[in-house]
This record gives sequence, structure tokens and C-alpha cells, in this order.
Amino acid sequence: MKRFDGRRSRLSLAVMAAFALPLAGCLGGGGGSDDETASASGVFVDSPVAGLNYSGSSTAATTTGDNGEFSYQPGETLTFAIGDLQLGSASGAEVLTPLDIVDGAVDASDQRVANILVLLQSLDADGDLNNGIQLTAQIRDAVSAAGALELDQSTADFRAAITDLVDDLETAGAFSDTDPRPRAIVDAADARAHFARASGPRIEVETTGGTLRGFEASADAWQFLGVPYAKPPLGELRWQPPQAAEAWEGVRDAVDWADQSAQDYTLEGVNEGGMSEDSLYLNVTAPKDADNLPVMVWFHGGSFAILSANSKQYNNPDGLTEKDVVLVTVNHRLGPFGYIAHPLLTAESGYNGSGNYGQMDLVMALEWVRDNIAAFGGDADNVTIFGQSGGGGKVYSLMNSPQASGLFHKAIVQSGFAPLDTTSAPGDSLAESEAIGEALFERAGVTTLQEARALPWTALAKADLDNGIPRQTYRPNVDYYYQPKTYAQNVIDGMPSDVPLMAGVTNGDYTTLRAAMPIWLQQRSADYQSEQFIYRFSRVPPGWAEMGLTSCHGCELPYLFNYPAGMVQNYLLGLVLTPQGQRPPIGDLNGNGVTGSQGDAADVYASMRYGAVDMAVAEETMLQWTNFAKTGNPSTDAISWTPYTLDNDALMEMGADGTARMVTGTAEPR
Repeated sequence: MKRFDGRRSRLSLAVMAAFALPLAGCLGGGGGSDDETASASGVFVDSPVAGLNYSGSSTAATTTGDNGEFSYQPGETLTFAIGDLQLGSASGAEVLTPLDIVDGAVDASDQRVANILVLLQSLDADGDLNNGIQLTAQIRDAVSAAGALELDQSTADFRAAITDLVDDLETAGAFSDTDPRPRAIVDAADARAHFARASGPRIEVETTGGTLRGFEASADAWQFLGVPYAKPPLGELRWQPPQAAEAWEGVRDAVDWADQSAQDYTLEGVNEGGMSEDSLYLNVTAPKDADNLPVMVWFHGGSFAILSANSKQYNNPDGLTEKDVVLVTVNHRLGPFGYIAHPLLTAESGYNGSGNYGQMDLVMALEWVRDNIAAFGGDADNVTIFGQSGGGGKVYSLMNSPQASGLFHKAIVQSGFAPLDTTSAPGDSLAESEAIGEALFERAGVTTLQEARALPWTALAKADLDNGIPRQTYRPNVDYYYQPKTYAQNVIDGMPSDVPLMAGVTNGDYTTLRAAMPIWLQQRSADYQSEQFIYRFSRVPPGWAEMGLTSCHGCELPYLFNYPAGMVQNYLLGLVLTPQGQRPPIGDLNGNGVTGSQGDAADVYASMRYGAVDMAVAEETMLQWTNFAKTGNPSTDAISWTPYTLDNDALMEMGADGTARMVTGTAEPR
């Protein structure tokens, strides 16, 4: 990794080094300067801004180049604008930002700076900030035609003021992103967060696709967001196995969340980034001194149909990577885009099967890890895949696929298993999944693949929403390609990936999962060759314990990722329930007139009384999971795990009191 350290004035030397340019004369600006005496050059960044108007006392009016380049005479003041909308001025320098050109601004909390950031990010032609901000002539002309826009107003008022401008550009076809929905105006907090990532210390990594430029996520970690690992599965690539991502020229930023995968669009606000089918991206967090460290690859929950890896919890730089692992989180196709088969797809596939496209995405992501993770300080020969709920199901599916064999070396299945179907034949599985695909086509009103692939993704998502299709409808199937055999047959014949395994539930988990675990273990353990370590997680914060709550489905995740606020999301998603199956009432603990039950996150957080014992549980949980990733054994100084066998029925219980202990009785919630 090529690292840029240190700061100069308000802008880090990292950014200045990262965006350093040769002298003018090598620039490729939009209009180019007519002044052949120009002797200096710079870059305008939030992300590099192409097509931004600028001029100076000596430099003729023109626009910044494809990588945000501008030229200037030493000592010259440059003025920057979008069309007729003047943004501000500053003396020419190697790097300039919206903060530099706003007179008297100290940081991005200045509403003038924030509004420029909102405007630039909202007007990016293709909506991908990781390849820079592109302002086309059409966009500049529209800004000019919009008349005076007041930058010095509240961000809420400014966002309202540019609504018509953005809508007009959408109607005129000025935006080339693949989401068919109207362009959303960037939230001011998100705009500032992007600017902070882009303008802080940076680091470059060489990958098989090209150079990536990540950012400092914490004092100890680098992070890379929105890294492409496969081509966007658009058009004819919908319902096809993934294809490797195309390489790029130059340096690609990795500071912005890629889109979440197409799904129930009412859930977009749960996680970070937009939403579309162009979603085959992953995120990497690595300790700054990483060198041949174990790698942990996370697959998110939400059955096989919803949610995202774009979570602040899952990508917390103060979590697992503090225990000397490299962390990768993966987005992939979901629901009707990733987990249907169809007779027409089976006929065209060439292998007499269909389905599992989301799982094949995960295989390609693991191939990306194999080929690239060493550049981030990870060991491609020591990869652990892990996931919870649907993510655990994705892990177990990969263990059953020959395509994934050798791409990982340990596995963790958290609340993501079911009793094995020992009677169905492979063809039964394919037929069931094909019926799900046929029903989808009928709901969407299409009969051919051409018609189905021509539909916007929102039409398929809406067809499911309007008909109340449960997310559990979608799942992997036998397709004679990714998954040639049933899970039960693999137990008998030998798992394609028989690797050290951790698996478990929470003690307040769904009753179906708690009941499934001992059956699943009984069905497979006699034939499994590698060691297995089984757990039950029973800790909840004391405030919730006093309310009679037990550890809910997903309630181990805030401890595992050292992100207590994740428990608030669990509550707001309806996962935190009383023994009677009701969401517990939480009052107005901070006196702001809104109760926790009404959605006040501060009240929900306060109700937990998350304290020192919880922090110790988080520390112990992270140690157990990362020790397993390092060695295949999760034991720590606090607990020596006994591997599970059918005879000993052993499991580790993270007790309600915060103490880890070995017990027996996988079928008995405590």
C-alpha cells in the first residue's frame, strides 16, 4: 500500500500527494486554457470535479478536466462556478476544495460549504462519486437557467431550493445512473461525511482492476468503500452468472458507499448508499500495519432478499480489525434478482439449471479476495466467511458449492440453518425454484426473458410488495452448476468445503432456529470431518434484562462488531421482542416529546444502559470470533472451548451475566 501521511493547513498532504499533477501543458481540461504561459496546475476535489467552470485574472475562462484539473499562474486568484452560479474564489494551489473557496469558512459545518457539497454531489452525472463528480454542459446550462441560488442559507432550505433544478435535469435525461427512480438530493450530513473521507489522509492500493485510493477510517485503520468485484448485472446480464469487473484507468476513489442491492425500496434508509441493480461492490477495512493477517468476509442477513453490507455497524473500524484481521463486507444480488430459477433461464443456461445468481456473486467476491487481499495486508490462504441469519445461510450454501471450494478455510454460521431435507431429489429443488420464478413473471406481467429483462428493477420489487411476497420465498436451490447436489446428499458424500466451523443462536432467537440447531447438528455431525464449535449468546444490556427481554435474533451483532448503536437498529426493525412476541414499550427518556416506541433512537439507546460489562462482552466476543479466524479455535484466556461432538453436546454460552462458560444442551434455551 502506498501511504500518504501528514497535514498541511486545512488539507492533508495525503490529498495533495494523491492528486499531484504535472505542470500545465499536460492538462486535458474541458475547454483548455489559451494562456500558454500558465506554469502551475492543481485539482479541484470533493471527489475530483470535472466540468467545473473557473477563470482567473490571467487564466481564461474554461472548465476543469476529466480528473478535476485546473491550471493557474502562481499567485493568481481563481474563481470557480457552475455555469453562472459563482461558488467562490481562492489563490491557485495544488489542491482546492469547496472549503478553500468559501471566504471565512473554517470547516464543512459552514452552511455555505455544506451547500456546495450537496450541490456538487447531487448533480454528478452518473451518480458514482468514486469515479469523480462529472458536471456536463447540460448540467451547467441548467444551473445557469435556474437563476440565483443562495448558498448562504440553511442546508434544509437549500436542498428544497434545488429540488426543481434536480427534477428538471432528471426529466431532461441529464443523469446516466442506472436507478430508474428520480435522482435524490444528497443529505447534508452524508455530503459532509463524504468530504471528510475524501479530504483526510489517503492511501493507494494496486488491485487486479487498477489503483484504488482509500481513506483513514480511524487512527488505526484504512478503509475502502464501493470496490467493484463484478460487472453491473444489467440488461442481458440480469439472471446470468456474474462476470468479472472491468479494469479502470488511473486511480479510482474508494470513499463513497456503492448502491445497496435492488430489493424492497422502502428499506433503503436502513443502511448507507442508494439502491439499484448496479450493486456488485464490496468494502474493505484493514489495520494500518496489516501484513499477512487473517481475512474475515462478512455476508449480511435479511434472508436472501433484503438489507445490505453497507452498514456502519458491519464496517466499524473500531471493531474486529482492532484484533488484527482484515475485514471484507460484500453486497450481492438479492431476492427476485439473485434467487429465482425459471424454465426459460434453465433452457438458456447451458447447464440445464438456473438460480443462485446471488450466491455466484459471493463466489466471485471470494475470488476477488483471493486475487487482491494481499495488497491490503491480508492472507489469501487464511479466509473465514461468516454471516448471521440469511448471511449464515449464505455461508452454509457456499460450504455446499464446489465453486467455492478452496476460496475459504473456516466458516461461521450465526442463526442461519434449518433441518436438512433428506427426502427431496435435486430436481425437486430446481422445480420449486422455477415455480417461484414463474410466479414472479406472472406478477410482473411478462412472459419472455426479453420482456422480463427490459423491466426496471423497481417494477419487480413493486410486484412483490403489492402482493405481499414474504422475503423467505427466495433461497438457493440445486441448479447442477453452483450447487449440483442437495445439502443432505453432500452430508453423505462429503461437503465440498469441510472446514472448521462455528455455529450458534441467541437464547431469545426465533423458536424455529433454536429448534433447528440440534436437529441440524444431529443430521450432519457424524459425517463432518473438521472441528465444530457451537455457541449460545444470552447477553442483553441490563436495562433490557430488567424489562424481561432475552437476546434477540441479531442481538449478538452489536457486541461482535463493537457497535452498541446496532442494538437500536434491532429495536427499530422489530427484532427486539418480549417473550409474548411484542415490541417492548420505551418511553420519552430524554424529554424531547418523542418516545422510543415512536422511534426516538436516543431513548432506545438510553433504555439499554449499555455499560462496562457489555463492553467486556464485546471485547470477549471479538476475541473469540477473530481467534477462530486466526487458528480455527475460538478459545481465549477467559474460556477454553470444547469442540462439539454428538456425544458431548458441548456449547459455549455467553451468559446473561456476561460470563462465558462451557455447558451442555444445544436444544435447551437458557
